Formats: sequence, structure tokens, C-alpha cells
Amino acid sequence: MLNFDIRPFQLRQRPLLAYATLTFAISWGGILAVLAARGFDLSTPGPSELGVDFALMLLGPSVAGLTLTALCGGRAGLRDVWARCLCWRTGPGWYAVALLTAPLLLLAILLCFTALVSPVFAPGLQWALFGAGLIAGSFEEIGWTGFATPRLLVWCHAGMAGLLLGLIWAFWHLLVDFRYNIAAMGVVWPLEFTVVYIATLTPYRILMTWIYSKTGSVLLAILMHASFTGWLLVLFPAVSLSQSLLWQTAFAAVLWLAAAFAVRRPTAGAAVQNVARVGPPGHLVQT
Repeated sequence: MLNFDIRPFQLRQRPLLAYATLTFAISWGGILAVLAARGFDLSTPGPSELGVDFALMLLGPSVAGLTLTALCGGRAGLRDVWARCLCWRTGPGWYAVALLTAPLLLLAILLCFTALVSPVFAPGLQWALFGAGLIAGSFEEIGWTGFATPRLLVWCHAGMAGLLLGLIWAFWHLLVDFRYNIAAMGVVWPLEFTVVYIATLTPYRILMTWIYSKTGSVLLAILMHASFTGWLLVLFPAVSLSQSLLWQTAFAAVLWLAAAFAVRRPTAGAAVQNVARVGPPGHLVQT
């Protein structure tokens, strides 16, 4: 009788490596399949392809997180993720930080640019786009915060955990950003990706990880992610590429200052204690 054992794949022994690999495989593999079907034509895709790409990006971290949670922790692991998704008794202050950090910083940057540089930097008000942020946060944070973050926090403090996960999170967007922007931006695209994703998402993930280390709440991470993506889409001004990179560089700089202030005194948080089953990267502590 064939006895299948997942240990040769080291899913239990290397959960973070397995998570990153599976996340990229689902999202990037799906997008590459879509590109292959259209002969790797990088011209602007239609609405249907945009929807497919959006779904593939959402499925990567969420499916990878749930799959590996089930493999590493079984039903108890899945119940634990669900409990942390419902962890809402964290105090109003944490909700304020999670929900207001992105819009307040965005408005401050854009209003300063509007007053000091040009009226073209006035915030846009595309309210219909806010729903995309809520959807993205709800799916993605099942994996990024539900699975990866607590395992990193057992190994290192919130600042380093957020930095590592933030870089992975940023580079996970590389393929889809390349697909949609390389044709229009050309040689400027690497600069756009560096500013919009690496320089901006990394400090924001540090802030998200810091909050999780204090609260153990995946729900707050979902709301914080939704707030960032939703308000960014809603408030994005109608500016040129160079003008966009200018204000987004300022936004990234402010986020780095906020992240540095938040984690200036790294301490072990609630999340580490709430996920005692998990050891440092590369190990799983058996209970």
C-alpha cells in the first residue's frame, strides 16, 4: 500500500519557505499561464483578464496560508486562525491606528503638496474603488498575518519580522506590476516599482506586524490592509508619472519614520504567546 508522507517536502520543517513558495507559485504561476495563453502579449489587458489576475493575487497568500495551516496544525491550527480572525477586543486605540494611519498620512502628504507645489496633487475621491481594498485585506491577511507573521515573531522582534515579510510582500507584486506598467513606463518601471512597492509596502508591513505583536488580532491586520489599499485607490490624485513618484516617495518616507517610531523598543508581544505551537523559521515545535 502506498504511504504518502509530506515530510520529504519539508512542509512542517520549513513552513515559512513552503508558504512563500506556494504563495508565489499560485499567484505567479496563474498569471504566467494567462500571459502564455495570450502569447505573452503585454498590451493592456481587458476587464476579464484584470479580474482573473486580481483573483489569482488574492488566492496566492490565502490558499497557501490555509493549506499550510492545515498541514502543520490540522483542525486545531485552522480553529486558531479563525479565532485570531475574530479577535476584536483589542481596544479602540488599536482600531484607530489600524484604520486611520493610511488615510491621515495620505491626506497630510497630498494636502501639503497641493498647497506648496500644485493643485494637481489634490486628493481624488473615487469612492467606488474602496471595496477593492476590503477584498484584498480579507483574503491576503489570512496568509500574511494568519500564517507567516506569528512564525516570524517567534524568531525575531516585530521590526525585523515586518521587514522580512514586507520585502516578500512587495516582491510578490512584481510580476503583476510588470505586466500592467512596463509597456507604458519602459525604463522608468524599476523606479516605479521600487517607490510604490518596496519603499512603501515594507514600512507599512512593519507597522502591521508591530500591531499584531501587541494584539494577536488578524482582524486588525485585515482592516489595516483594507484601509491602506482602499484609501490609496480612493485618494490617488490625477497626476503624471513623475508627479506621482514625487508624492509617493514622500509617503514612503513618512511611513518609514512611523515604522521606526513604532518599533523603537522591540518587545515580545501577544502574538508570540498566542501561537506557542510555532517555532523559529525552519522548525515546528510539537505540543
